[in-house]
Amino acid sequence: MKVELGKEKDGYHAKISGRKHLVAFGFTKREALEELMGAATEEFSKESDYREAEKKIREQLKKLDGDD
Repeated sequence: MKVELGKEKDGYHAKISGRKHLVAFGFTKREALEELMGAATEEFSKESDYREAEKKIREQLKKLDGDD
């Protein structure tokens, strides 16, 4: 499971690879990742899948904090 960030015209998108419908948008990278975390809670039926996605998203958020 990999979290991907991409640049859009007016902001950023964040998605989890392999999940076609799990995409979130935001004006900043942080906002896109936070929206993705919210979408992941609705998408994953197994708790373990959600926890893994949450861990990957939090790792991306920590990288953003380190870049600032």
